Amino acid sequence: MHSSFVTRFCACLLAALFVVSGSAQTPAASPVDALKDAQQLFRRADFRGSAAAFRRLTEAPPKAEAYFGLVESLLKLDDVKAAEDSSQKALAALPESAAIHAARGDVHFRRGLIAEAQDEYKTALKLDEKCARAWLGQGKVDAVFVRRDQAKTAIAKAHDLDPEDGDALYEWAVRQPYPGNVAALEKHLAEFHNDEETERHEREYKELLKALAGRPVWIEAHKAERAEIKLELLTDIDLVTRGYGLRVRLNDRATVTLLLDTGSSGVTITRKLAEKVGAKKLSDQALEGVGSTGASLGYKAWVDKIAIGELEFRDCFVQTTPNEIAGVDGTIGTNIFANYLVTLDFPGRKLRLEPLPQAADDASHSRPGFSQAFTFGHILLVPTDVGKKASGLFVVDSGANVNTISPDLARSVPDMRSFNLPVSGASGRINSAWIADNATLHFATVRKTGEHITSVDLHSISKDLGVEVSGQIGYSTMQGMKVSINYRDGTVGFVEK
Repeated sequence: MHSSFVTRFCACLLAALFVVSGSAQTPAASPVDALKDAQQLFRRADFRGSAAAFRRLTEAPPKAEAYFGLVESLLKLDDVKAAEDSSQKALAALPESAAIHAARGDVHFRRGLIAEAQDEYKTALKLDEKCARAWLGQGKVDAVFVRRDQAKTAIAKAHDLDPEDGDALYEWAVRQPYPGNVAALEKHLAEFHNDEETERHEREYKELLKALAGRPVWIEAHKAERAEIKLELLTDIDLVTRGYGLRVRLNDRATVTLLLDTGSSGVTITRKLAEKVGAKKLSDQALEGVGSTGASLGYKAWVDKIAIGELEFRDCFVQTTPNEIAGVDGTIGTNIFANYLVTLDFPGRKLRLEPLPQAADDASHSRPGFSQAFTFGHILLVPTDVGKKASGLFVVDSGANVNTISPDLARSVPDMRSFNLPVSGASGRINSAWIADNATLHFATVRKTGEHITSVDLHSISKDLGVEVSGQIGYSTMQGMKVSINYRDGTVGFVEK
């Protein structure tokens, strides 16, 4: 297999990194052979080796292929700072390279600078409208703005332009209907390699798709125009408010209160409860989140019926976990109500579901008081300022009882002080290193002063999403608000009461 890198290089094409070569690199290797060797290391997921090999190739006259490979290798290693430095150097050396602008866009995207990433992808496409990597980046930007049709079109174009780009193949695969998605993921897993954790996620997702076999899931038995469901106050053993929950009945065999969690997806229950209600295992699935113990071993399971208030869902799949979460039997994510405008009226202790507003060309203006969020699956990220010097993307997370901030961003907040505080998450307990008692948070249309915020390592979440998550807006800040979510448009509104 020969790379399009050498014969028709559009420098952004990741195929350049994915060449199978039988030659071994030697000190006397020609630049073309050395490039092929570096590409082979990348394809084998030896990203440290490929980074070193591409870096050596940048020491001679600047070559876009080498700089592009170096930046993408560093991103695969999740060495974001080194990727940032290398992309700046590459852009200074090769300002007219579409590949380098696309790689710079990838760095911006990983850092959570979505607007800046989009600008770089657009610049790359102006320089070369057949730059596959720029089309891939633009598709990912469209996805976080919930421009689904545009995202699918851009990603398909990236895959058509460069079938040897493993990242484009993956993004294209997950957007295919069954069984095409399974076949494409099997091809990706067989031909392209990544770190162990990323490959495990992909295998688990593929196995879930096979188990579901294209069946419709989470079908609403009787479509309601609107609904209102009581929120249950949850407290810990010291009677400190933990958040709110919903009463949920599973398979008509057990009724439990699950923590209402805007930061989680679907329903997660303990394995003990899953066995009690007769949930049938579909596929293995690890559960990950905040914490230091790593992923907990669980599985996806089939539940015939789930009732929540007056709503009833049929043919559901849920996540199981070996341990309780927040001292309860599980969590329920608001994304299961995505066909409605979801309002969490915390002061009124009500969950309200209403018809979605008429779609607007600019979703951020579809309703007064709503702001655009960046959507990554079920996760909603909103740009947030902490004080005057720190800003980043924060998760709207009612399942987190406190506000959190990443250690890196915490260093930019003068009021943070050293403090050892245990914090619990889906992946166990960890200790916070820094805390502030009088922080000012500014997000969407809200400015809150006197807020408590604690540092928590969110790196695993950032790596999984491929974007920097700098903190969580937790229940402690939202408890006095009405929070409305429009999943269709990726918008969120906060009203203080």
